[in-house]
Amino acid sequence: MRLLSILCSALIATATFAQVSLFSGGDTEHVAGDVLIRIVPGADVKALVRDLSRIDGQPTALAVSWEVSPPAHIWLLKHDPAFSGALMLERVRRHPAVEAAQFNHTVQERITPNDTQYNQQWHHVDPQDNDIDTDLAWNTTTGGNTALGDTIVVCVVEGFDRSHSDLIDNSWVNRAEIDGNSIDDDANGYIDDVFGWNPAAGNDNTLFSGSHGTSCAGMVGARGNNANGVVGANWYVKLMPVRYSSLTEANVIASYTYPLVQRQRWNQTNGAQGALVVATSSSWGIDNANPANYPLWCGFYDTMGQAGILSCGATANNNVNVDVVGDMPTACSSPYMISVTATDANDQRTFSGYGLTTIDVGAPGASVRTTTTSNTYVTTSGTSFATPLTAGVLALMYSTPCVGLAQLARSNPQGAANAMRTALFAGVEQVGNLPGQTVTGGRINANNSVQYIVNNCATYSPVINVDVKVLLEGAYVEASGLMRDDLRALGLIPLTEPYSAGGFTLVGNTTPSTTAPVLATTGNNAIVDWVLVELRSAATPAQVLASRTALVQRDGDVVTTDGTSFISFTQPAGNYNVAIRHRNHFSAMTGAPVSLSSSATVIDFRSVAFGTYGTEAQKTVGSVRVLWAGNAQGDAELKYIGASNDRDPILTVVGGTTPNNTTTGYSAEDVNMDGVVKYIGADNDRDPILTNVGSTTPNNTRTQQLP
Repeated sequence: MRLLSILCSALIATATFAQVSLFSGGDTEHVAGDVLIRIVPGADVKALVRDLSRIDGQPTALAVSWEVSPPAHIWLLKHDPAFSGALMLERVRRHPAVEAAQFNHTVQERITPNDTQYNQQWHHVDPQDNDIDTDLAWNTTTGGNTALGDTIVVCVVEGFDRSHSDLIDNSWVNRAEIDGNSIDDDANGYIDDVFGWNPAAGNDNTLFSGSHGTSCAGMVGARGNNANGVVGANWYVKLMPVRYSSLTEANVIASYTYPLVQRQRWNQTNGAQGALVVATSSSWGIDNANPANYPLWCGFYDTMGQAGILSCGATANNNVNVDVVGDMPTACSSPYMISVTATDANDQRTFSGYGLTTIDVGAPGASVRTTTTSNTYVTTSGTSFATPLTAGVLALMYSTPCVGLAQLARSNPQGAANAMRTALFAGVEQVGNLPGQTVTGGRINANNSVQYIVNNCATYSPVINVDVKVLLEGAYVEASGLMRDDLRALGLIPLTEPYSAGGFTLVGNTTPSTTAPVLATTGNNAIVDWVLVELRSAATPAQVLASRTALVQRDGDVVTTDGTSFISFTQPAGNYNVAIRHRNHFSAMTGAPVSLSSSATVIDFRSVAFGTYGTEAQKTVGSVRVLWAGNAQGDAELKYIGASNDRDPILTVVGGTTPNNTTTGYSAEDVNMDGVVKYIGADNDRDPILTNVGSTTPNNTRTQQLP
């Protein structure tokens, strides 16, 4: 479950807000950089944001997050967490558009799972506090998905009994594959891999046995709060089994390759395919092995780390110094191998390996309660169980309600893995005999690591904001200075962006759809159509670094799919080119790189003084500039006659033999954007093309000015 933010009385419709202190308690914890406001009915929240974009000469990076309650006119604003929250709250409260303002306070869930054997799991809750405080971490999150809704997966590199009543609901399924048809339906290189993979057998049919693996899986993610048995570190994580069959190095690498392929596909398709595998858990290895003899095996952890996967490895169940005697894989030097030793209910490491330079952390592994085969439970000991517990905590950390972290997992998987390694190590408790015997000197603590992420959320995904403004010829009415919103009024604007289906190449787009209430807005902020904003390299302007499908309002403001916010990119501050594109207009781009940061930079393509790339990139209409209309073919050339011209598609749509016909719809041939495609007559869509190439020279062409 997520942290919730509440307003005690914000839904009470009243024009007067008195603050009366009835209780002695002070202000509770709140989300850094968040301010909740209730605005005066009819006030423009975007104007408020612009007014407070700088306070006392300092940029605030204030932006609209979302409309929390439309009936109550309550909005959530976000500002740079480094800017004084107290000062921001004071200035927001003074603004004439604001009726009331407060911090976005965090509310503590009081979660205790109802699993019947939970009280036997000392590693979660221990009277002497030798546990990992998962019960406290669950007040913030109980796992399952990232803050953006992506399903979190841990690969247990071992077979387990997925039919166990405490594991079946959390067992991963490859829903892109059809079982038993002997076809690689999802084209990932594996045939019929519905439930996981056994590389030695070449199928997924021999994954569902083994008491050891079943116990490991339960430590990661036995289903929580299901009134049954035990609970894992992560209540809702998906468990992917990969059975290594026999422990040879070739089988080890082949086993790791399956989760690697699934994560790489997830990365490459922005989550449309594959799986968000964040960690693997391996409770096996080779005692006293010198990692120098295993360069391919050790090096594979770096390969997985680059894809965003941390690998948890169980060190030897011998009281030996791994720094001296060696071990595989826990002595591998890769930063993406998390080497785990076991601790007991007294926070002592007794039977397991240690190493100041090789073994990273301790975790409970002595007499821990978990799942086993035949739908039963067992109390067992070993580094084998400390390790999947650590993997489950890593998965829990990924579910922290931090959008920046979720964005980082999408945009920079390796960076997210690095961040989670740092957070795991930062959260350890220096206990027992671990100091001086492990890299971190401590035992993992789930709550400490989750809170570390909460407190550092703003640092995970650098964001730059752009306040783009543009006008579209055809829709633009010079007399009013606004664009018509005929497409919206006719109900023709789709909820899903049209650019992917229209053949445009999008890079890392995270804004694919809007909602009906956004399209129901009227007035100057009514939506005219979808547009596409591109962030491009300063050095190589043809290189698109990121795309955002967005909406343009009648006054030319380009907003994200929530209908109000600036366009954001998860990129570091710096110099970039910004391009604006439309499905049947010519695109335009900044004439030179622009310095961008978290403070929304205005990119005003409407202004005749604003520099754009190329020659006559836009058309001047009166005192403003608009994007050239008429690009019905969707290419980079505007033509009235000849091959691939933009006139003939209009005739084709209305009926080639009946040019006086009309048709209504959302189409590229609707050049003037009134929702009706016409070839002849008043307000037809053919004449603007002729005008833009030159009325007296219809064989002229006009070229889009975009590198």
